Amino acid sequence: MGERSQPIPAAGVIVDDSGRIVAAGPRSTLDSHYDDRRDHQVLMPGVLNCHVHLTDAGEDTPVPGGAGLNAWVRKLLSQRSGEPRGGTGLNESVAEVLERMRRAGTVAVGEVVNNYETFGAIARSGMHCRFIHELISFRRDRVDATIAWAEEARKNVEWPATMAHTLGAHAPYSVSPELMRRIAGLTRDRNVNIYQHLAEDPDERLLYESTSGPWRNFLEQIGAWEPEWTPAGCSPIEYYDRMGILDDHFVAVHLADATADELAMLGARGVRAILSPVSNLHITGLLPKLDAIVGNGIRFALGTDGRGSNPGIDVFDEARVLLERWPDLPAGIFLDALTTEGAAILGFDDLGAIAPGNVPGLVAVQIERITDDIRSLEQQIILSPIRRDRVA
Repeated sequence: MGERSQPIPAAGVIVDDSGRIVAAGPRSTLDSHYDDRRDHQVLMPGVLNCHVHLTDAGEDTPVPGGAGLNAWVRKLLSQRSGEPRGGTGLNESVAEVLERMRRAGTVAVGEVVNNYETFGAIARSGMHCRFIHELISFRRDRVDATIAWAEEARKNVEWPATMAHTLGAHAPYSVSPELMRRIAGLTRDRNVNIYQHLAEDPDERLLYESTSGPWRNFLEQIGAWEPEWTPAGCSPIEYYDRMGILDDHFVAVHLADATADELAMLGARGVRAILSPVSNLHITGLLPKLDAIVGNGIRFALGTDGRGSNPGIDVFDEARVLLERWPDLPAGIFLDALTTEGAAILGFDDLGAIAPGNVPGLVAVQIERITDDIRSLEQQIILSPIRRDRVA
């Protein structure tokens, strides 16, 4: 992780009516500017939920997991096949979930979509959103049509100032190398990040190493298999490295099945990550090797994923799961993931940090006790039963 600022005891901020920070510093320098003091609170920036699928906003019960990603996807598609999608019902569900997120201190989301069904509800909500239109096609002959369709969709909506577009790539088992190269080129030209589900489950490794396994069977069954595909003889991570597309604009989502050597490679290339441990545990029972992620300097943010695998909408829950599993890691790493790293990964420069000129959405976190021990204070913020109030 990069160098980060430390919590400041006995300090505060002054904000204007819009939430923009005017001043920040020791309380003694601000005393003449405020008339209310609340003890046992920590003031922090609003948090960023960097990986969500709001098309599942209306789902309260997750699709049964535990048998691997391929089996879960099949159940998900079967369940969705008889359900109406979009329309008023989805709009209301998206608006309700975003309001719940806002009340819990969330100021921005990374919405991962295959279409624009959730766009209108997000735009009306005023929530900051990186709208990640992930493309899917494993067939070489569909690359041009897929790109053209995505570009036309981008031009056909009016983008509010709170929303930003980027093309994403769904996963190694659903995106051909040719389409991956095109997406990577377009995102680099636009100086934005490319986001992809990567190393989520061991079966994607089988497809690249030996052209076998559940994902080949699935693609053949739905008529999406590329008949000229030949084994890469290596994992998708190594394959993408050979393609030259792993760099500091690449954001890998999940990494639950990534090996220590692969994580070292990603760290060396400057790749960043978004982790969704609650969803990983539900679908596969795997957790990313967070000690190796941190040890290799991979900067990461957090996301709750879709409600089909995690009905929770509070990104703090993701931080708690990881800190409870790796209690020796500094809790401040997870606070960074929730704030500054999330803002950097989604590309919102005025969020994630309390600094003059920013509009980070201030959140007051109720804690049990005030302490000068920074490690203890940070652990309280993440682990203790807490109440959060939006204050600006």
